[in-house]
Amino acid sequence: MKVLITGDRGFVGSETKRIFDDKKINYVGFDIMNGHDIRMATKMEEWIAEEMRVGKIDVILHLAAIARFSEADKDPILTYETNVLGTKNIASIAEKYGIRIVYASTGSIYMPIEEKPPITEEFMGRGNSVYGCSKYLGELYIRSYHSPWIILRYTHLYGKEKRLHGLIGGFLERIERGLAPTLYGGKQSNDFTYIKDVARANYLACTAPWDAWNQVYNIGTGEEITSENAGKLICTYAGYEGEIKKIEKRTVDPERFVYDISKAEKMLGFKAEFSFADGLQDMFEEKKIDKVLSS
Repeated sequence: MKVLITGDRGFVGSETKRIFDDKKINYVGFDIMNGHDIRMATKMEEWIAEEMRVGKIDVILHLAAIARFSEADKDPILTYETNVLGTKNIASIAEKYGIRIVYASTGSIYMPIEEKPPITEEFMGRGNSVYGCSKYLGELYIRSYHSPWIILRYTHLYGKEKRLHGLIGGFLERIERGLAPTLYGGKQSNDFTYIKDVARANYLACTAPWDAWNQVYNIGTGEEITSENAGKLICTYAGYEGEIKKIEKRTVDPERFVYDISKAEKMLGFKAEFSFADGLQDMFEEKKIDKVLSS
């Protein structure tokens, strides 16, 4: 089996390659940091055609994207060209060469949530942000072509390489600078998924049996935790005992966000191995190891 990973040098791609190495999955990477751009359809097809001559590509794991809300808001045109048109390019080439696609999507496509959680794959998709809308349009392109596909809608991801944004990154960035972490609201909830579980979900999707394809799957934990409680746990593992600065909740944050992951468990054999506390513990242990190795 051979997998082409777009965005293989990013946060999710780097961890996924570790599990692919462990499982002896053959893969090649296609990343903009190596000069490969999914917006350039002709060059991408030429590269894939050449790679196919070396050995057939069975699956494209499509991770490449403008993946931060702030970056998407800053440059909506680049986001559209990358997340939408780039995904269309992937889908078109996959159809031409008979390659299956696993597409990394996001729980942000469920916003605004108008139904009562836990969120199933049947909840309405659309998105209420530049990023969320772009990923949902990408989903529509994936479905519109004739290659077998799997769409994975990740919930909020975290891990030691994801820095400076999101609740966890935001807290740690301010703590490391000697500042009080900032909590927006606090009562709103989320479903936090550790990067090692996400990588395992990618592996399970790429190697899924035929009857699991042409389906959408929520990838999360099913564990609902408030931002306030999540913040307290982050402070505990970071060894921070100071105050937490609370300000008004942002309008983009849903009141409740938690997944029903029963479909992924049944069809892919996926169930998160890390609770939020377990993931934080593992993340901080890895950070300590990295610090020792670099000293």
